[in-house]
Amino acid sequence: MNELSGLIEATGSLNQIYRPVFFRLKNTQDQQALTALIADRQVSIVHDNYEEQLKELLKMQHPTIKLKADDYQRLIADRHAGKNPDEEGVWVYFPWNKKLIHLLDEEEFIEVRTNRNRYKITLDEQHSLQQKAIGIVGLSVGHSIALTIAMERICGELRLADFDTAELSNLNRLRTPLFNLGINKTVIAAREIAEIDPFLRVEIFNDGLHNGNMDAFFIGNQKLDLFIEVCDGLDIKIQSRYKARELNIPVVMDTNDRGMLDVERFDLEPQRPVLHGLADGLDPDNIKDLTNEQKVPYILRMIGAETISTRLKASMLEVEQSINTWPQLASSVTLGGALTTDVCRRILLDQYHESGRYYIDLEELVKDEHVAKEVQPSANPYQPLTRDQQTDSIKKYFEEHQAATFKPDEQQLHRIVDAALAAPSAGNNQPWVWVYHEGLLFLFHDKYKSWSWGDYYEMGSHMSLGAALENVHLQASAIGLAGNAEIFPTGAATQIAAVIRFEKQDQVVLGEDTKLANEIFTRRTNRRIDVRKPIDASFYDKAQSALNEFKGISLYHTESEEDLAELADIIAECDKVRLLNKLGHEEFYHELRWDRAEADQKRDGVEIEAVDISQSDIAGFKVAGDWKAVELISDWKKGSAFKKLSLKAVKSAGSMALITIPSLTHTGLIEAGKAVEKLWLLSAAESIAVHPMLSPVFFFNRLVHGNAEQLTPDEIENLTRLRERFLKIFPAGKENQTEVFLMKLALADDYGPKSLRKNKDELFYQF
Repeated sequence: MNELSGLIEATGSLNQIYRPVFFRLKNTQDQQALTALIADRQVSIVHDNYEEQLKELLKMQHPTIKLKADDYQRLIADRHAGKNPDEEGVWVYFPWNKKLIHLLDEEEFIEVRTNRNRYKITLDEQHSLQQKAIGIVGLSVGHSIALTIAMERICGELRLADFDTAELSNLNRLRTPLFNLGINKTVIAAREIAEIDPFLRVEIFNDGLHNGNMDAFFIGNQKLDLFIEVCDGLDIKIQSRYKARELNIPVVMDTNDRGMLDVERFDLEPQRPVLHGLADGLDPDNIKDLTNEQKVPYILRMIGAETISTRLKASMLEVEQSINTWPQLASSVTLGGALTTDVCRRILLDQYHESGRYYIDLEELVKDEHVAKEVQPSANPYQPLTRDQQTDSIKKYFEEHQAATFKPDEQQLHRIVDAALAAPSAGNNQPWVWVYHEGLLFLFHDKYKSWSWGDYYEMGSHMSLGAALENVHLQASAIGLAGNAEIFPTGAATQIAAVIRFEKQDQVVLGEDTKLANEIFTRRTNRRIDVRKPIDASFYDKAQSALNEFKGISLYHTESEEDLAELADIIAECDKVRLLNKLGHEEFYHELRWDRAEADQKRDGVEIEAVDISQSDIAGFKVAGDWKAVELISDWKKGSAFKKLSLKAVKSAGSMALITIPSLTHTGLIEAGKAVEKLWLLSAAESIAVHPMLSPVFFFNRLVHGNAEQLTPDEIENLTRLRERFLKIFPAGKENQTEVFLMKLALADDYGPKSLRKNKDELFYQF
């Protein structure tokens, strides 16, 4: 084994050698050096193909004549007259593999090796290219580019920079033998170039490109004529471009996805913003040490989240979940080598002058022309409520019911309506229209706004209506009125959900309802992920007392860390089911608002800024907006990234609380909505944050009461297991209760913008 260790050590000493050694045997010193090398057993293979190379040269020098064997013998004999053929040309030794080869010397070698380029590249152009220097940073994609450049020989010097070594996983796109594992990628590329063309000058920078070697790389003995950037380091992507722009050097970048190629002609446009302006505001020092996941938003910004391929989008959602980094394929990397070399050659020959971003997308160019028509999601079966429909319904109501005995004044009315409009709703869809006429306040359920696949049995919309009615009750009470709501059957053709009649109370009682009414306009969903803190036990006593007035409502809660961990996974799995379901995915993105401007314009939905997530997570959500990418993840049975936020959120909870009703009816759901709002307002008064987490209860009711309607067999199996786990924590099923509202309770600072409401005149009017 000592011999093996010795061989390993000796081999390791060769790992940084990449330059071949030239022996011209007409030179006595070279002849002696080669003799010593052979005697020292440093040469294991000798390849002498010199005469065949000579024949190629002679054939090229006589293109109009079809040379025969005798002609070759004569011409070669004339060339060697009085000379030793072994001393002609040059012997090239490659120390890393101990091979020795006999070649034509430089000028003739280049002439023969590039002869088949003509006349796609003329002889004058070839001579011009021999004077050019090209730098490449990043030797994964850059490896293919460097070798293609070397094969086409569009320069006389290459400078290669990369700090990384070859790993086994690199060999899916790095064309190199297993014997090169652990060797610097720059050394590997330089060796392979030398084995193609030992006369091509190659300089390597094994510690990558950085501030300390930037001048040596870009200027050296000759300023670069062109710079190719294909590295992973975001800081170097930007810094190297600043340097190239400073020196008026054009930059080319290949991304090996959809054949995307960037060209920045800093030689012709010295004031051009780097990366077409997509890197503006990025500080290289701040992004240097980011993880692969943290790099995602910046990479997406630079390459364009909307334009990357579906498979790359899906793969990026799995980074640091089921894969370590984004994928690269040999076919794409090889294509990138060809595209980059072609563009670089034309830039160097002054044949191409533009800057821009280009795509050579093979999947778009070569594809099935006839594909099955995609099945569209179910359409909303409802139409928006019109004012004519509402006024007709109200007039009909007055034909069949008594008029109001008391009418609130204008100020009282608006305080009550403002409180109603401040109520929470599923996805902030505000599924109501309020109409006041002749002393009565009518609540219409606008099913067009509330309809969604995820809202099984209109659970969310009816609880929202209940929450709004509770706000009406509390605010009326706070200003000395009683608001008595008459609930109408859900099947009523008029879509009137409730009618509120008001009565004047003898005196205002400043009790618990008034205290809760004061919280109506401060209450909000708080999605902050904070450090878990216990909630005082007295709160649950107050909560139970507050809910006792609601018939059939039960409250469960748990503070157990074991339960919270289990609930975190259950909720996360249900959220994942939603996002991996086409209808659920569509509805999630329909209610998401990407910034305050969009939220202010639409004044509904949930602003992403209200969610306590990183910029990487936001970027991930944007990528996941492409259903085709998410569909791939579903097909692969992946998608753990969709669980991250729920897992973190629940684990920071003080407790999880569940509200149940005896049976799943719309009237029961309205009652549940009232109870939820009262509990929420009580929580706000106690500085306790509330975050509804409803996917489990909506899915479980679809599973149990809806016969798993529109769920796949895999979803049914998964949700069945999840509900079994859920009922071990909350034994609602054993007590003949139906779970309808699940919420996180936590001690957390107020965080994020409050969800905006539609303008009042869109949701309320009187006649």
